[in-house]
Amino acid sequence: MKKVLSLVLVCALCLAGAGQALAVQLCTTPGTIVTLAGNYTSNIELDSDCDYEIDGKVVVTDGAIMTIEAGTVLYGTPGTGTGAGWLLIDTAGNDVGGTYAAGARIIANGTSGSPIEFTSEADYLGNPEAPGQWGGLTIVGNANMDAQVTCYEVDPNYCPGSLATGGGTTNGADNSGTLNWVEVNNSGKLVETDKEINGLSLVGVGTGTTVSNVTVNRSDDDCIEIWGGTVNLSNCTTNICTDDQFDTDDGYSGTVTNLTIYQDGGNAAIERSGNTNESYIGLTITQVNSAKEGVLYFKGGDGIGGSFTNVTICDQDYDASYGVFHTNAGDGTLGTVTMNNVDVWSSSLDFTGTASVAAILQGIFDLCVTGTGGSCAAQAGTCSDNSLPCP
Repeated sequence: MKKVLSLVLVCALCLAGAGQALAVQLCTTPGTIVTLAGNYTSNIELDSDCDYEIDGKVVVTDGAIMTIEAGTVLYGTPGTGTGAGWLLIDTAGNDVGGTYAAGARIIANGTSGSPIEFTSEADYLGNPEAPGQWGGLTIVGNANMDAQVTCYEVDPNYCPGSLATGGGTTNGADNSGTLNWVEVNNSGKLVETDKEINGLSLVGVGTGTTVSNVTVNRSDDDCIEIWGGTVNLSNCTTNICTDDQFDTDDGYSGTVTNLTIYQDGGNAAIERSGNTNESYIGLTITQVNSAKEGVLYFKGGDGIGGSFTNVTICDQDYDASYGVFHTNAGDGTLGTVTMNNVDVWSSSLDFTGTASVAAILQGIFDLCVTGTGGSCAAQAGTCSDNSLPCP
C-alpha cells in the first residue's frame, strides 16, 4: 500500500453552521487518506484525489450536503456492531447530541466508467473481500407514509419524518439526494438479533431521492433493505448477500425498475413484509443456492401486495419446502397482487408455506399463464442442473 498521510477531520469540532452555501473541500492534499468521523453539519465535498476512511458512525445532518465526486473510494473500518465504520444520512434532522434541522442529503453521482465505491478497509489494503468487513450506508428520510414505519432499528435515535426527535414533517416527495453509479461492497454488521446494518438501508425515503445504478456485493445481512417510504429504484444489482438480497417492509410503495439479483447463499431473493405494495418492472433473479424462504417470500404481516411485470426467475436450487413463491402470511392478510409477463424457470414451480395464501398466489399466477391476467409461463426442468445457465 502506498504511504499516505491520514487527516482526521471530526466535523463536530471543525465545521459549524449548516446554513453555509459553500462546501468545505476535505481533500486538501491529493494522494492522502482523509478520515471521516463524527457529525457533519456543514456542506462537504469529497473529490477523487483523496481516499476516505469512514471511522465508526459518521452522520451527515442539520441540512448538510455531502457531495462525492465520480471515481471516489471510501472504506469503512472494521469493528463490532455500530462500532464499525458506517455512514448515516439523517435527512429527517434528528436531535442526537444537539439540535439539528432536516434536509441533509448525499450527492453521490458516479458514472459507468468511474463509479463511487464504498468498501472495507480489508479490501482497500488488498486483503480478501468478504461479507461483514464494515457497516454500510443508511439514509433516514421524511417519507414515513405508513404507520408501520418506526425508528431505525439499528439506532432508534434516528427516526423518519414526523417521528424524528425534536419534531419533523412527513413528506412523500422528500429528497435525500442522489445515489447513481455507486458500489457498496463487503458490508453488513450484526448489532443484535434481527437488527443489522445492511449494505444499503433506506428508512422512510421519499420520491425526490434518486437511487439508480447501485450495486451491492457481499453484505453480511441484506444487500438492500427498505422500510416504508416511496423512493423509486432503477437499474440496481445485488450479489451474494448472507440473508435476503432485497428486503422491503412497513408499507414501502415505490417502483423498482430493472432490478437484477444473483444469489448464491442466504435466504430469500426478495423478502416482503408488512403493508408493502411496491411495483417491480423488469426483474431478473438467478437463485443458485438458498437456505430457506424461496425466491419470492411473502412474509407475515397484514396487507402484503404489489405488482410484478416483466419478470424472469431462474431457480437453480429447488427445495420442496421453499417454493419459488413462499409465504408464512396469515389467512386473509394478503393484499392486492398482480403478475404480468412472469417467466419462471425451475425444476418444479411450487407455492409453499401457509396453504390458503399460497393457493391465492398460485391462482394469480395461473390466471396470468392462461392470459386472463397477463402472460406468464413456467418452464419446468430447464434449470434443474446448476451447471445450466438460464436465459
